[in-house]
Amino acid sequence: MTSRERETIAAPGQSSGDIRIDLEGVLRELSRRAPGVIGSVVADGSGLPVASNIEKRAHVDVLAAMATLIGRSADSVFENMSVPGPPLVVIEGPVTGVALIRVGTSLTSLLCAFNRSANLGLVKIEMNRAATRIAAMLELSPHTRNILEELFVMTVDGVLLRHYSSALRTDIDRDILGGMLVAVQSFMKQTLATREGNLDELHYGEYTIYFVRATYTIAAAVSRGRTTDDIKYPVLDALQAFESKFGGTLESWNGDISAFPGIDEFFAKLLRS
Repeated sequence: MTSRERETIAAPGQSSGDIRIDLEGVLRELSRRAPGVIGSVVADGSGLPVASNIEKRAHVDVLAAMATLIGRSADSVFENMSVPGPPLVVIEGPVTGVALIRVGTSLTSLLCAFNRSANLGLVKIEMNRAATRIAAMLELSPHTRNILEELFVMTVDGVLLRHYSSALRTDIDRDILGGMLVAVQSFMKQTLATREGNLDELHYGEYTIYFVRATYTIAAAVSRGRTTDDIKYPVLDALQAFESKFGGTLESWNGDISAFPGIDEFFAKLLRS
């Protein structure tokens, strides 16, 4: 384990046990979202397990050591070839397989064991999602500033539910930008009516606006200098958690924001990540 990881796990205000519980929650969510995943383990650069959702300790230790060995072997092979290594390594067997991805900018790894029934494409997507969340928890992401600068949470019809900002302060700013985002999407749908798909990103100078969709809601996330996955996965998780609690209300919502008590608990934290 690197000194950075030791400092993070032992950081004041959150015990190593608390962090492990949070990490194990991410691993359980990974298994739920990617059927066929048998179990997962987060291993530090020394091959020691940090967290897992596997019951047998012996299996955890073996998988953690395997994660480090696979990562080092892959690094060595691609260094000798003088080419960048792949972000994710997969080893498939006749019955089971394993997939490995590095977490953030460290030597920490996430390894998943999966069986033949697993959809490998889905496993890769969910591993990327989990690795992004784990990197944020362990403060291993390459950037330390806020993930989002602005976040607009709207219904799919374009009604603004909430706006969160690290810069804008006035209702006028909120209304203008919220209306602009809805108008742009409407324009794109009308202009490209014969084509399938949605507007996913807008670029303006160094800023990018990501549109993230759930069933009843859509979020417009304004970021500067961030990668797509760092933005979309946490925002989508927040939208889905919000809809899990208020889906029934959203289906017949009458415009009264008081129908969503505690809405800020789902989204405000995204600007503090």
